[in-house]
Amino acid sequence: MKHLNTMLLGGLILLLSACGGLPKPGAAPALYDFGIAPAFSESVVPVKLARVEALPGLESFDMRYRLAYQNPNQLYAYTQNRWGAAPADLLAQRLRHMGFSPAASQCDLRVILETFDQVFDTAASSRGVVSLRAELITGIGRQSKTLTTLITTEAPASSADAKGGVAALEIATDKAIEKLKMWVTQQECGKE
Repeated sequence: MKHLNTMLLGGLILLLSACGGLPKPGAAPALYDFGIAPAFSESVVPVKLARVEALPGLESFDMRYRLAYQNPNQLYAYTQNRWGAAPADLLAQRLRHMGFSPAASQCDLRVILETFDQVFDTAASSRGVVSLRAELITGIGRQSKTLTTLITTEAPASSADAKGGVAALEIATDKAIEKLKMWVTQQECGKE
C-alpha cells in the first residue's frame, strides 16, 4: 500500500509539472541601498547615537510608495524591488557616515523614522519623502531633559520608478541628517 501511495504521489507531481501547475522560480527582486557610503564626515556631532528605530510598517524591506493623485492614504509596495536592509538600518548607517557616532557623550540621541516613502503626485512625477523624529536627552538623572524635533524633507525623483525613488530618498535622507546636525549643535550638548 505504501508503494502504491508513493507511485500515486509521484504520478500526481509529474502530471502537475507537465501542466505547469507547479510554481516556477521567478526572477529575484532587485535590491537597493544608498550605494557605497561617502567618506566619513570630518565634523563629529557631539552626541551619542543611542538608537535608530522605525515606526511599524517601516521595519520590513519593502519599498513603499503612495499614489497621492488617487488616494494619498493608501500604501503600496513594489513587488520586484526591495531594500537591501530595513530603512532604519539604512538611516543609521548614513548617520554614522555623516558624523553621528555611538561614542560616549553627555547627550544621547534617539531617532525614529516615521516616513520613508516615494510619493507619486502624478503617474509620471514622484518625490522621496523622509520624516524623522529626534529625541535628544541631555544631562544625567534628575537633571536630564528630553528635547524633541520633527524633521521632514523631500527630493524630486528623476524617474517615476523604484530606481528614481531610491535616488530621491537618498537625497531626502541626507537633507534630513543635515537639518538634524544643525538642530543638535544648537542644543546644550552641542556647546563646548
